[in-house]
Amino acid sequence: MTEPNLYLETDGDGGAYTRQITRLLRDMETDNCPLLLEIIEGGGANRRLLGYLFGIAVFHASRETASRAMGLLQRHAAEQTVRQAQKLRESAAYHYDEAEYFSRYQCAEVDLFDLLLASKMCLWHRNRPGGGSNAQVAFQTLDLRRLEVETLSPALGTLDFLKFIALPANKNFALAPALPLLQQLPLEIVIIENIRVEAFPVELLALPGLLTLIIRKGNLRPRNPMQVPEGGPFGSPTLEKLILEGYPMTGEERLGPFPALREAVLQRCNLMCLDLLEQSPLLERLNARYNRLETLPAFLGRCTRLRSLELSHNPFRKIELDLEHLQHLEELEITLQTRLPGMRNFEV
Repeated sequence: MTEPNLYLETDGDGGAYTRQITRLLRDMETDNCPLLLEIIEGGGANRRLLGYLFGIAVFHASRETASRAMGLLQRHAAEQTVRQAQKLRESAAYHYDEAEYFSRYQCAEVDLFDLLLASKMCLWHRNRPGGGSNAQVAFQTLDLRRLEVETLSPALGTLDFLKFIALPANKNFALAPALPLLQQLPLEIVIIENIRVEAFPVELLALPGLLTLIIRKGNLRPRNPMQVPEGGPFGSPTLEKLILEGYPMTGEERLGPFPALREAVLQRCNLMCLDLLEQSPLLERLNARYNRLETLPAFLGRCTRLRSLELSHNPFRKIELDLEHLQHLEELEITLQTRLPGMRNFEV
C-alpha cells in the first residue's frame, strides 16, 4: 500500500498550501469545510490545520462534517489534544465568552486563534446573519479581556473580519508587539484595559476605520506616565470616541487633530492642557475631571454641539469659556481648586 504524500505537515503555518486552505476557510459565501477536510485527508496536517480541525470538530453544524474532522484530529494530533476537543464539544452549547472559554482548552499543538477562526466561520455559516444583526456583531467581535496570556499569536491576523477587539486585561500583557497585528485588522473599536502602557499606542490612530479607542487603568497602578512619542501630531479623521482613564500622560499636546470626535473622557490623566481637542468642533461630551488643568481654553466655546462638560477637580486659575454659542449645553460641572490663600473650593 502506497503511503500518502503528507506534504501539508511540512508546509508550515505560512506555507502556500496552508494559506490557500485558510482562504477557503474564511470564505463567507461558501462553507468550504468539507473541501478543506478532503485536502487534509490527502495531505496531512500542520499546527495551523490542527487548530482548524479542532474548531470544525467542535462547532460545525453538520454532524457528519464534525465527526470527519474529529477523525482527522485523532489521526494527526496527540491524545490529549483530542480529549480537549471532545470535552469542549460536550459543553460548546454553553460557552459565551469565546477567548476565556477556549483558553481552558489550550494545548501546545493548537494555536488558540486558529481554533477561534474555525469556530467563528462554522458559526457564521450556521447562522448566516444579515447585516447589522446581533449574530454579525458577535462574529466581528473578539473580547480577550479574560484571556491570561502575555502575547498575541500572529494567527490573529487571519481573523481579518474583526471590527471590535478588547485586549487581554493582564498587567504583564505586551502591547507593543501586538500593535502590528492589530494594524492588519479592519478595527473600529479597540479596548485596552489594566495593562502597562508606557507609550501611547499612536499606531492605532492610523487604523482607517477607527471609531472608538478606550484605554483604562483598571486596578493596575502605572509605574511611569504614558508618553506620547515625539514627531506628532497624531490624529485620526474617523475617531468619534476617546476614553483615557487613570493613565498619567506626558506629551499629550502632540495628539490630534480629531475632527470627528464626539465624546472625550480624559479623566485622571495628569493633563495640563486640552490642546488635543482644539480641532474637534463636533464634540458633544467632555469629561476632564481630576487633572492639572489651570486654564479652560476659549476654543471650547466654539464646540457648539457640547451637551456635557465635567471639569471638576482641576486647579483652574483662568476660565475663558463663552457660553453664548453653547445652546445645547445641559450639564456643566466645575470644581475650582486653588492653593491661593483666602480662596475656597466651590462648584458650579
